[in-house]
Amino acid sequence: MRNQKTLRHADISKLRNECLGDREYLNEIVTLLNENIEEFYENVEIYLKAKDRFAISRSAHKIKNGLEMIQAHGLLDYLDMIQKECQQLDTFQNIQFLIDSFKTEYRMAFDELKQQIESFHD
Repeated sequence: MRNQKTLRHADISKLRNECLGDREYLNEIVTLLNENIEEFYENVEIYLKAKDRFAISRSAHKIKNGLEMIQAHGLLDYLDMIQKECQQLDTFQNIQFLIDSFKTEYRMAFDELKQQIESFHD
């Protein structure tokens, strides 16, 4: 049987310890992360239309640190796959599929993050 950590889309327990359990600060970090993800979506849409795979790869790299903070390993795997696809020619259909899958995973991770923050006691 798997333990609960491996089933999570994201885990802020490490970040919570680094923030000394300050729920307001955790909310600010998660809000900033969400804004960065939304910016990633907007940029990638433009870069896909322009067929700029190098810019897509750079955009993916920019959000990795935030996802590492929340231990979103599945999302980090998607970013790695996106970056690998960006090294190939004519893989924009694959990149689009990976980005769509990333969006689905992120929605689940974000909902889980909100629940985790709400469950922490001050």
